[in-house]
Amino acid sequence: MQHPYLFFSSADAAAYRERLQSDPAARARYEKATANAEALLSEPFVTWQEVNGSETLHANFGLMNQQASRFCDSLGLKYLVEGDGRCAVKLKELLAHFITFDRWYAHSYFVRQPNPWHSDLCSTRAALAAGRIYDLIRPFLSPEERLTLARGVFEKGVLPALGDWALPATRIHALESMGHNWWAVCISEAATALLALRDDLPGEDCDAILSCADNALAAYLTYPGNPLFNKPRNFDDRGMFYEGVNYDNYGNGTLLRYLWCRERCDGRNETLRAALPEHLADAPLLFLYPTSREKERFLSVNFCDSDTDCVPDLLLRYAVLLGLDTAPARAVAATFGTCLWEEIAGVEYAGLRGSLEALPKTAVFSSGWAVSRDSWQPDATLFAVRSGLCWNHAHNDAGSFVIYHKGRPLFVDEGTCDYGNPLYHAYYCQSAAHSVLLVGDEGSRYEELFRGSKFPGSLTDHYEGKDFFFVQADAAGPMAHLCSRLYRNFLWIENRLLVIVDDVYCHAPQTVQFTLHYDGAYRREGNAVLFDNDGVHAKLLSHSGLAVTENPGHGPHQPEEAKPCLALRDEAKERTHTLFHTLELDPENGSVTYETLTCEHGEGLKITDGPVEREIWYNHLADGHVMHDNTQATIGGYDTDAYLLMITRDKREHTERVLAVCASFLRKDGKVFHSSFAKKTVEVTTAV
Repeated sequence: MQHPYLFFSSADAAAYRERLQSDPAARARYEKATANAEALLSEPFVTWQEVNGSETLHANFGLMNQQASRFCDSLGLKYLVEGDGRCAVKLKELLAHFITFDRWYAHSYFVRQPNPWHSDLCSTRAALAAGRIYDLIRPFLSPEERLTLARGVFEKGVLPALGDWALPATRIHALESMGHNWWAVCISEAATALLALRDDLPGEDCDAILSCADNALAAYLTYPGNPLFNKPRNFDDRGMFYEGVNYDNYGNGTLLRYLWCRERCDGRNETLRAALPEHLADAPLLFLYPTSREKERFLSVNFCDSDTDCVPDLLLRYAVLLGLDTAPARAVAATFGTCLWEEIAGVEYAGLRGSLEALPKTAVFSSGWAVSRDSWQPDATLFAVRSGLCWNHAHNDAGSFVIYHKGRPLFVDEGTCDYGNPLYHAYYCQSAAHSVLLVGDEGSRYEELFRGSKFPGSLTDHYEGKDFFFVQADAAGPMAHLCSRLYRNFLWIENRLLVIVDDVYCHAPQTVQFTLHYDGAYRREGNAVLFDNDGVHAKLLSHSGLAVTENPGHGPHQPEEAKPCLALRDEAKERTHTLFHTLELDPENGSVTYETLTCEHGEGLKITDGPVEREIWYNHLADGHVMHDNTQATIGGYDTDAYLLMITRDKREHTERVLAVCASFLRKDGKVFHSSFAKKTVEVTTAV
């Protein structure tokens, strides 16, 4: 094939040059991108001493990729359009300079025991940047220069990476050890670079090497997990990547970019196509939050090492180009700008047509993620829960939740910070940085970040009703050193009232506390806590009479600044704790009242909101202590063995509905409303 061909063809480049003669807007974009070309022509290359002169994990090897990318995006573009030989010479000299370095990865990897590494994220990024440059300037190079530079980039950037990750004779990594986003990124970037170099690598069986890369990536996409090493499957049955939106975008977007380049060069790749998870493009979209702000069209749920402004743009761009997109993916991609390299290839996102309305408003994932919203319109209301595993970028956050309302994150995850900061592992990844339940002052074990969750959190039950969403988080696994039972029952009612029923059984008498993270400010008013985030309001009530104090903390990417969270403490040292809390949005409407309820075998909460009255009951006989006797009790006027009941009486409709959670029967006045030999969660109408 005639170079360039990696991301666009020589015919694409010719058409772009013609377009610049008649399209002033395109010409202006080009001139802006190359405005720094003269300065770059005289910029010195980063030196070996600069990149290797740090004892940190990656040292300063990222400077290689950064300089190569800047040079490519300006000098490479100028050479492509104007044929400016000075730019090609500078790029050629840059590659020749870099291949004189001893290695493209930090000393910290070189001395790892028991097996030295020969690649990392910096080395493969540098390889990809070098491959892009080589693809652009190959027509300028002499045959001897092609052989020298292609061989140098291959030996310094490509072969070390694929040798570590994919090639049978030298591979040191396995999916159990490095099978997260690094696997996708390191293999995909090195293999993409190899596509650009392979014409000038005599003696190398590049097709065989690329086949190994394809097989390694396919194994990553279909990896089922390994309980011996506490390693989860990478994607659940709905296509959700366990490391969250940010690393879904980074790792799997990089993989799709490679697949796009691979198919441009070699045709349809059935190895990777067959392995791609279903719903790959749509899964992260379910955790996006549209806003009305022009410069911030979407926020996202920032569980794990993610940020609220993270949009899976790389993933969606290449999903669109590969035909893996859906109507929701096209709707989000249509908001993306087109970079110059995509413009040369004829790519245009603005004209895409799609709608987020094709996505469900409520979704539950087997990997421990759940989300519910009132609509897909901007500035709507979103509630999300996470109760899954912990490992690497997945935090110790089983049983945590967030609420976004009127365009603002209101109850939040504190996100992440720079990975080199000691507070990254000590705070941001730990339970204390999330809205969870602690036993005493302790959360999940620190070591689970590195050893994985032998007993991960999970979502054990859920039900979507007419005007509510119920989801049950089992957070006991990561807290198994402290308790044998920790259920967080979330009733999300009418997209504006969250009722939390916490059910805890400790190994020994102990206090518990509910840590609540918020954005904005709060004030106390009687037994209520009122929140205000730029005019968005909420009210917290502890119906179990817990003391409200503050715990120290930090905000996203602000480890140097204090950002306290609230702590609702049950100071009674007991083995069993049953706690009721409510979070009410827009409490200024003043229509909701609360009343605590008790009966012989249960306790509960009565919530009245105008014509709608709800009783939410917890059955103490269903706390897990019964063996041969069933959990039958009379609660709220019903004979039932349910774990939880929510009785809804609507005076407008003259109806009474009952949500029975984990029940085998529900009876009243001789009428049977539900009967099943095994317990399940149902909603029935009991009166009209």
